[in-house]
Formats: sequence, C-alpha cells, structure tokens
Amino acid sequence: MIRELSVALWLLGSAAHAQDDEPVEPVAEEPAVDVEPAEPVDVPEGPASPAPERDEVPDDTLSKHRTKLDVLTDRVIGTASRPVQFNWRRTKVHLGAYGGWLAEHNNFRAGRGGVLVRAPSKSFLFEGALTYAASGDTPSSRLLALTPYRQPGRPNRFELDVGVAFPVAEGIVTAWPRWFPATQMTFELVGDFRYLFYTQAFRGMRPGRIARAVLNPRLSDEEVANLDLARLAAMEVDRARYGVLAGIGNTIYFKQGFFVAPRVLLAIPVLAAAADSDIGFWPDFSVAIGVAL
Repeated sequence: MIRELSVALWLLGSAAHAQDDEPVEPVAEEPAVDVEPAEPVDVPEGPASPAPERDEVPDDTLSKHRTKLDVLTDRVIGTASRPVQFNWRRTKVHLGAYGGWLAEHNNFRAGRGGVLVRAPSKSFLFEGALTYAASGDTPSSRLLALTPYRQPGRPNRFELDVGVAFPVAEGIVTAWPRWFPATQMTFELVGDFRYLFYTQAFRGMRPGRIARAVLNPRLSDEEVANLDLARLAAMEVDRARYGVLAGIGNTIYFKQGFFVAPRVLLAIPVLAAAADSDIGFWPDFSVAIGVAL
C-alpha cells in the first residue's frame, strides 16, 4: 500500500512540473493615447432652479397683443417722431382775411377782398370764402374805350368760394434772420369752385326768373342788359357765372396759431363752352392772414 501511495505522489509531481514548463504567450500592449486635461467648468453659485412640472402649460394670453419690433418701428417712425411746431390738425376752425389780385388777360385791373373760413381734418382743409371783387380802368382800357372795340371782363360782384386744400408736405422751417421764430409750413394742392353773384343783374326781374337764373351757368340776356350800366366803358360783360380753379399754396403757422397762406390758382375754363365765356385761362394770386383756433 505504501508503494502505491508513493507512485501516486510521483505522478502528481510530474504533472505540476509539466505545466510549469509550458511557454507563456506575451500579451500585446495597447499604444498610449495623450489625453488633454479637461478645462474646469464654472458652476454658478446659488440655489438650483426647480425643475418644471410636466403638467404645467405656459400662459399665452398676451401673444395676440405682441408686435414684432420691425413692424412696430414702421408704425411709429414718421408719426410719433414727426417734428411739429404747431399742430394744425388739432384745431377746430381757421378764420382770416382773404384778398388777391386777378389777372383776367384783359386791360382792366381787378382785385378782391373778404373773409376766409377753414375747417381742418386729419388729411384735408375744407374752405369757404366770401369776397367782393372790383374791376377798374387802366390807361390802356381808357384808350380802348375811345375805339369801337370791347374786351371781355367782369363788373363789380360778390364771389363765393368753396374749396379744399390737401397738404402734401409739411415741416418746421427757420427764416434767415435768427430772431425770427421757427414756423410750421405746409405745401398744399388746392381746388376751388367759385360762384359769381352780380347784385345789379337781377334788377326788375321776378323771383321765379331770378331762381332760374341763379342756377344757370350762363348769364341771361336780361342780366347782361342790366349790367350794361355797371360795366366799364371798354368792357364786354362775360357771361360765365361759375368758375373752377386749381393750383398750389403754402400755409405758414406760427406757434401762437397765427397763419399766413399765399397761393397761386389757375382758372380752368371747363364750363366756358356752356357759359359762352371768352376769358379762358387766367391766374389768381391771393393770400389769407388769420388765426387758427
């Protein structure tokens, strides 16, 4: 039995010695990689904000009232930033004295004077004027009276004007003398409808004939005969009762509300054929001086 135990121990020792003699395969080493150190991250101090709840819905009530910045800028520029020395749009009525010189392309001199009323709105100025127009002789017309020739003209009369002015440009202007105050000036396009009223023309006429004559754009033969005593010696009475004028003008407003409004109008003979008028185109130079209330 001892012999068998010795043989077993010898076999175990031989097996362990054989395992130690087996060659060991080398393990491949991985190449080293240079890794840059990470930069430190600044973490703000303070209490951490609570995480939003999943069921919370953002309030969007004011979204329909929000306007983009570029749209808001387009709306504001030119309105809120408009320089104004006197805001005539906030006034109620303009009252003034009105006068002018008529160049009716004949040898007579003619001028007019009266009152002007203007009602401003946001974009227009509605106007009404009542003036008295007088015609007078010149050296040329007196010489013409010595001949058998006559020129178309208009005797003394009242004129009723209804018109509108459309300001197309405005701004603050300064004058050359430094002591003169800054003013608000508007450049306007003007349209005017003028009615000529001859008081002498209705002498001896019945009310019915007067009513029909007032609406007729052409003076009747009876009216022309009545005006024969009122006309100048070298004048042939023009038969036009209505006039249409158009032109340009300026209105200069002072800070206190006073204004000066010069303008140049041109008579357009759109009704000349219906009225049998021979005067045609002629300019009207006028000016209004008043106050805006």
